Amino acid sequence: MTYQSKHITIKLPQEGYNTIADQYGAFHQHLNDFDRWFFLRLLPRETKDLDAIDLGAGDGRIYKLLDKYPFKSFTACDIAEKLLAKHPNGKNIKKTVCDLESTLPFPDETFDLAFSFFVLEHINDLHHFFSEMYRILKTWWEAILWYFLQRREFIRKANKDQFKIQLFNYRIQDIEKIAKDCFFEVKLHPIEEKWYLIGWNIELRK
Repeated sequence: MTYQSKHITIKLPQEGYNTIADQYGAFHQHLNDFDRWFFLRLLPRETKDLDAIDLGAGDGRIYKLLDKYPFKSFTACDIAEKLLAKHPNGKNIKKTVCDLESTLPFPDETFDLAFSFFVLEHINDLHHFFSEMYRILKTWWEAILWYFLQRREFIRKANKDQFKIQLFNYRIQDIEKIAKDCFFEVKLHPIEEKWYLIGWNIELRK
């Protein structure tokens, strides 16, 4: 994937990520290098009795990082069914195709822990997204999000097709305010690469 300044088709996330489902794993290693340090240290020490959900789980990149963290249950939720089909299976894993812009198909206070990585930039209505995340979390539990400061869309290539995936740019101040408006307590953890700020781990507690 590359950055280029030219007119090109912009696809919605469902179509875009389904199109590159077979290629998505090629980008894991660079992302994992950050997450092993910036994400795993935010996890609770004991997870075996927790019900977790990954909102925007894709092909299971985050789940694969959690091999030393057993969960009571782990729900993988994504709008791109072809990408989600590549997510690992297991006796404690539930896969659900769902639109994060809509009401989530889960009862109130179902989960102890929620993850959402590289997702906020694809969400048009953050207030609804945070409200739904708050609704499905149990009281006193938390969500961990990764927000990448991506100013322009990447150009994706699949066979002879070139396209971008729809992107919304948010200031971290606006994300923080919306989360607080939805009654979360918010902690921001900056992520840097070679002394440059590239994103944030956002810790939300209900």
